[in-house]
Amino acid sequence: MPTIRQRSALLVDEARARELTKASLRWPSLTLTATQLSDLELLLSGGYPALGVPAVAGDAYDGPAQLPRHTVEVGDAYPATAGSADLPRIPRPGTTVALRDSEGVMIAALRVTDAAGSTLSGLVEGLRLPDHPDYPELRFTPAALRLELLRRGWITPTGPAATALWADGLLHTADLDRIEALAAAGNSIVVLAAVGGADPADARHHLRVRCLRAALATLSDVRVMLALVPVRAMPRLTEAVAFGPDNTIHAGATTGDQPDAGQAADLATGQPADQTTGHRPADDRETEPALAAEIIHRTQVSLAYGLGSMIVGPAPNAPGASALALLLDHGTRLPPMLTPPAVAAELVRAQPPRGERGFTVMFTGLSGSGKSTLAGLLACRLLERGDRRVTLLDGDVVRLHLSKGLGFSREDRDINVLRIGFVAAAVTAAGGTAVCAPIAPYGTVRRQVRTMVEDSGGGFVLVHVATPLEICEARDRKGLYAKARAGIIPSFTGVSDPYEEPADADVVIDTAQTSPQAAVQSILDHLHTHGWLTS
Repeated sequence: MPTIRQRSALLVDEARARELTKASLRWPSLTLTATQLSDLELLLSGGYPALGVPAVAGDAYDGPAQLPRHTVEVGDAYPATAGSADLPRIPRPGTTVALRDSEGVMIAALRVTDAAGSTLSGLVEGLRLPDHPDYPELRFTPAALRLELLRRGWITPTGPAATALWADGLLHTADLDRIEALAAAGNSIVVLAAVGGADPADARHHLRVRCLRAALATLSDVRVMLALVPVRAMPRLTEAVAFGPDNTIHAGATTGDQPDAGQAADLATGQPADQTTGHRPADDRETEPALAAEIIHRTQVSLAYGLGSMIVGPAPNAPGASALALLLDHGTRLPPMLTPPAVAAELVRAQPPRGERGFTVMFTGLSGSGKSTLAGLLACRLLERGDRRVTLLDGDVVRLHLSKGLGFSREDRDINVLRIGFVAAAVTAAGGTAVCAPIAPYGTVRRQVRTMVEDSGGGFVLVHVATPLEICEARDRKGLYAKARAGIIPSFTGVSDPYEEPADADVVIDTAQTSPQAAVQSILDHLHTHGWLTS
C-alpha cells in the first residue's frame, strides 16, 4: 500500500507521559469544558496547524522542539489548589498546568508563557487524546482518515481528490441530491459532522448522528462516508460556501434556515428555532469576521484530513428547523420532498406531537398571591383527565425536602428555584407533567428554568400570578408580611427585596379579580390552544 507523509497525533512517548504524570502532582490543574477539550483534541490529533509544528512532520511527534502552542480560557472556573494559598488564581508565566477532562484524567501539560486576563497561552505536551464512548467507528484522527481514504482508493499519495461536506445540522433531501450530483461528477464525499463539545449523554447528539446515518444509508452507488470531528458548530449559514482546488471560495445563495448542530437537535425538543430566512449575497460574508474566520478554519481542517475541496452550508431548498418543528409539533407527515423517510422516522420518534410530550407549568408571584391554590387545583384538573402523570412541586413543600437547609438569601433562593427546575425538566423529559409554584422572584433564574425544561424536549408555560402586593399582604395567612415589616424577616420579596415581574409570561392572572376555577380554566385553555392538551 502506498504511504504518505502526514502529521499524526502530537503526543509524547510513554516515558515522557509517565514523567509528566508524576510531575503533575505538584502542578495546578484545570478541568476543561467539553468545548475546550474538543479544541485541544483537534490540535493534538493534528487536525489544525499549530504554531511551531510543521504541517507535515513525518509519522510521529518528535519531542519538545515541536511543541505546539495552545490557548485556553480560564475564566472563573480555575480551581484553587489545596494547600497552596499563595498560588495566584491565574498561573504566572513559567508555571505548568495539568489540563484534565471531567473525570480528572490528564490530557496534556500546558507550560504557560503568557497569562493575559483570563486567558492562558503556552506550549502544550499531549499525553493522550480524549476518550469518546460514542461512535468510535465514526471518529478518525486526520492520519487515520487519510489511511482509510487511501485504502478505499478515494485519494492518492500525489494529491487528495475527496470532497469535504460539512454537516452542522441534518442532511435533507436537497442535501442528498447535492451529494449525488457531486458523485456523478466523479467526486468522493466525506461528510464531516462537527461534534466539538457534544455531550455523549445528550439524546439530541445521538438523534443527529442517527439522522445523518439514516440519510446517507439511502444513497446507493455513491462513494460517501461519515466522520465525526472535534470541531465546534458553525455560526448560522444561509448559503453554501465551497472551497475549491484552485484555492478560491465560492458561494451560492440558498433560502431557508437550515439548523446548525444545536438547532438541528432542537427538532427533538420543540425549542423555537431562529426564524432567519431568505438569502444573503456572498459579499456580505466579509462583514462577519467570525464567520469568515470559521470558514478559513474549516478549510485548513479539511486539508489536514486529506480532503482537497470543501462545502459548508445547506443545499438550496433544504428545509429549516422552524418549518420541520412546526410539522412535527402538529403531527403532520414530513414529505419525502423535504427529508428522506428514514430521517423523518427518526425525527417523529424523537419528537412526537405536542399532545404526546411532557410539559411544565410554573407559577410565579408574591407570597400570598394564590400560586399554591392554583397549582393544586390545576394538578387536580389534569389528573381528572386520566391521560397525564402529574408531579406537583409546591415551593413550601420543596423546601422541606429537596431544598432543606437552604436559607433565603438571593443565592439560596436561586438554588431552590433551579432545583425545582431540574426536577421539572426530568419529569418533562419522561413525558410527565410538572406543576411548580415557587415565588421565583428573579427573571434570570426563571429563564434558566425555561431553558432547562425546553432542552428536555417538552413545553414550558410560565404563569404570572399578578395579584397586587396590598392584596397579598392583606391575606398574610402566615404572618410573613407582618414579620417582614417589623424587620424580623430580612430580604422578604415585595417588602425588602424586589420581585421582577416577568415580561415573558404565557398566562397572567390576578386572583383579586378572577376566581381560582376561572383562572385554572384559562391555563387549560392555553394548553389546549398550543397543542399540549388534545382533548
